[in-house]
Amino acid sequence: MTISITGHTGFIGSHLKMFFSEKGYTVLGIGRKELRSGNLSSLLSQTDILINLAGAPIMKRWTKKHSKALWNSRIQTTQTLVDALGQANPKPRAFFSASAVDIYANDEESHQTEEQNTLSNEFLGILCQRWEEEALRARIFCKTYITRIGVVLGNEGGALPQMKRPFNMGVGGKIASGKQKISWIHIDDFANALLFLIEKLPDKRVFNFTSPNPVTNEVFSSTLAKSLKKPNIFTVPAFALKLLYGEGSIVVLTGRHVLPKNLEDEGFVFSHPHIEQALTDILGPA
Repeated sequence: MTISITGHTGFIGSHLKMFFSEKGYTVLGIGRKELRSGNLSSLLSQTDILINLAGAPIMKRWTKKHSKALWNSRIQTTQTLVDALGQANPKPRAFFSASAVDIYANDEESHQTEEQNTLSNEFLGILCQRWEEEALRARIFCKTYITRIGVVLGNEGGALPQMKRPFNMGVGGKIASGKQKISWIHIDDFANALLFLIEKLPDKRVFNFTSPNPVTNEVFSSTLAKSLKKPNIFTVPAFALKLLYGEGSIVVLTGRHVLPKNLEDEGFVFSHPHIEQALTDILGPA
């Protein structure tokens, strides 16, 4: 089986390339060169499973230029892929397109699931909704799945190295009130959940890729400090993050209590369902 991945040089994509290669799959990376080559449909004709992870990084200052990059790197790339899927012959068996839990409204109290939720009308929420709409055009060509991804934890990249930095400098602590929920997933559970869906190709088409046990930023911070054997005594004020990231600070100042109901209903079992065990696996015992 051949699996093609956009965003294959990023943290998640790099991990998936190694993961699927070790499982005996042929893994192809689709980058800017392939997307612009004019031969994309030919490449997709040789693909059994297409995974779309492309997108500019969220955690930066949202200048007008970067906001445009956030939008175009997701919407236009997905549009290009779906158009090429229409021309591919034969077509892949399935298309898995990334989205994010930011599609849900900021609500730390209510549980957000795939079927029972409130969608966000903020920039990221609208971006995710358009991103999914673009991906779902592929339903007329092949089975199409949306993966709404939370904070993916691993040592090789993503959010965790940034989260670790202030703790390693001895100035770690919660962010603002610390009450905002973090819906997270261990990188190994991410890869195994994706493999589970590829092997099963279920009827449900939208899946939250998060642990079944979200935690508050305050709990996450104290657990991370314990794992790193570092103090957890400071509070990062909201105004400091707003000065640094501008509108982009909303990513860490708000939270969502997202549950992976559809994954669990399909029978997927998480290897790292709790934050204490997940961080111990990634960082080593405290």
